[in-house]
Amino acid sequence: MTASPGPQPETADYEALYRRIRRRYEREREVRMEAERIAEDGLSQLYARNRQQALMEAVAAKANSGLSVEDITRFAFSQACEMGPWCMALAWLPDSKGSSRMFRLASHLSGHENAAAGRALPTGPDNALLPSICTRLQAEAAPLWLVGEGTRAGMQTVLMVPVMVSGRMAMVLEFDALSRHESDPYTLAMFSNIARQLSHVLERRETADLLRHEATHDALTGLPNRKAFLARLDAIMERDRETGHDHAVMFIDLDKFKMVNDSFGHHAGDMFLIEIVNRLRRVFDTEENCFIARLGGDEFTAIMTGQRDRAALEKIGARICQELEAEMVIDGHHLRPSASIGIVTSDHDHKSSADIVRDADLAMYEAKRRGGDRVILFTPDLLARMHHALILQGELPDALERNEFLLHYQPIVDVQAGRVVGHEALLRWRDRRGVLHDPAAFIRNAEETGLIVPIGNWVLEQALRHVVAFNRDQAPGHEIAAHVNLSANQLRQPDMPRQVRELLAATGAKAEWIVLEINEDALLPDMDASIHHLAALRGVGARIAINSFGGGRSSLSHLGVMPFDIIKTDRGFVKTMDTHGHTVDVLRLMADLGERLDKTVIIEGVETQAEQEQLRALGFRYMQGFHIGRPA
Repeated sequence: MTASPGPQPETADYEALYRRIRRRYEREREVRMEAERIAEDGLSQLYARNRQQALMEAVAAKANSGLSVEDITRFAFSQACEMGPWCMALAWLPDSKGSSRMFRLASHLSGHENAAAGRALPTGPDNALLPSICTRLQAEAAPLWLVGEGTRAGMQTVLMVPVMVSGRMAMVLEFDALSRHESDPYTLAMFSNIARQLSHVLERRETADLLRHEATHDALTGLPNRKAFLARLDAIMERDRETGHDHAVMFIDLDKFKMVNDSFGHHAGDMFLIEIVNRLRRVFDTEENCFIARLGGDEFTAIMTGQRDRAALEKIGARICQELEAEMVIDGHHLRPSASIGIVTSDHDHKSSADIVRDADLAMYEAKRRGGDRVILFTPDLLARMHHALILQGELPDALERNEFLLHYQPIVDVQAGRVVGHEALLRWRDRRGVLHDPAAFIRNAEETGLIVPIGNWVLEQALRHVVAFNRDQAPGHEIAAHVNLSANQLRQPDMPRQVRELLAATGAKAEWIVLEINEDALLPDMDASIHHLAALRGVGARIAINSFGGGRSSLSHLGVMPFDIIKTDRGFVKTMDTHGHTVDVLRLMADLGERLDKTVIIEGVETQAEQEQLRALGFRYMQGFHIGRPA
């Protein structure tokens, strides 16, 4: 048997060549497919980058179009969820109450996974970002990409993007996906860009809000200003005309605030006003439906809506007076504020906000006229009195030059010795029509305009000239004294002691013939300075009388430090002797106090013989009042 021949050389070569060619083809095919895949991925990435760029440009355009941050956020959410893996997007804002939590502003669910995402949409207690996440975002001021653990329930990927405004986290954007996705620098860049656009919008909105706030609020106290008050009042009046509901306006004017500013400077005045507002807030924060504002200077207003009768309104006003009167210390000065309060209700058929403010202002001025530190409700007769007061106000500046002032004198009697020991000089004004006005009609205007100083100096000079004439016929040791009321403005004049000394020399009066009377309330805004001024006047030789003691915010502690010689009691003590059981006991103590302090006590307001006898039995020797002698 013959053996078969082996492969021919030519056949083997062809097979090897074929295998080599096939391997090369497969390698080239793999390279080509890889190149195509890379090219395809590159095109996909380029397409995605282009879409991201288009979204960033679209968000920038909307940010510059004036749309709200909510509308821009919803647009960005819808576009981002459409082009990416995100099934849910949320926007968070800081808690307006100042806590560290942030609460949802807006949300978006993508269409293709709506049901699953909807189940994960935060509700109830979960409707807030945890403080720990907020703290981390604020500290890093950069996006936070979470995968797997630590994500929201039901989600595998969460991206948090902080929106920073002036270094403060003003908003957080949250994007959630049901599947795992690793951090992508291009996606992070896109969302960071969107966050910057939203930051610009928020910054512009905050600036606009600040400008609006500054236009309608007082910079010092933070209260709404006159513009905001009148706008609110107009709206309430229009509403109540249609509904028939009630409202009231309260006008609050601080007593003697100008004295604080003039004596201690505007910084002290500002601190004083800030504390006043704190005290007003303590009252109005306990009342429903109240809106308080600062009109300017020392004037405040409040609108109170809802059913409140006159007694309830007066009670609120009384609470304000009580809250304000507590002592405050400003720059080392001990001050005791008070206020005059006018209230007007909506049952007076006001046509405009200007009308109701005018009437509240009138009631406030009536409270001032009655001595301040009180509440007055508006009545129509106040309007007629205002017109009369305006006429007098226009004529007052020339009254001194026209020599229209005159003095009446009311005697002060030593009832034990049965003789006159003094006369109180009481200012009167006979106007160009011949009408005689007592000080209540013009003194407040004189104080506000500064005319009280020249008028007061005229009173002092005339009283000294008259006391010289009175005493020409008096036996030695029986001279009478002229009692002259000194205004707070006069007391603060640094050259007042010199003026008194010069007037004594010019008139020939003896210093012991003059008694300078001043109300204790005028001393309270700055007791230390008042003590200094009183001591300087007393150093001239004049005697000092504390007037109307016990009628205002008197304090026995003041008697231990004030330089004075005479206590003149408030006339209210005599009026209430028969109606208030403890008044007699108080008067008996006051008589004893005068004796222990070695001070003269003069009882004012004695109007009947029975009162005189009762007071004398209590130990009082010096008296003044209509029964003792009327002013003449």
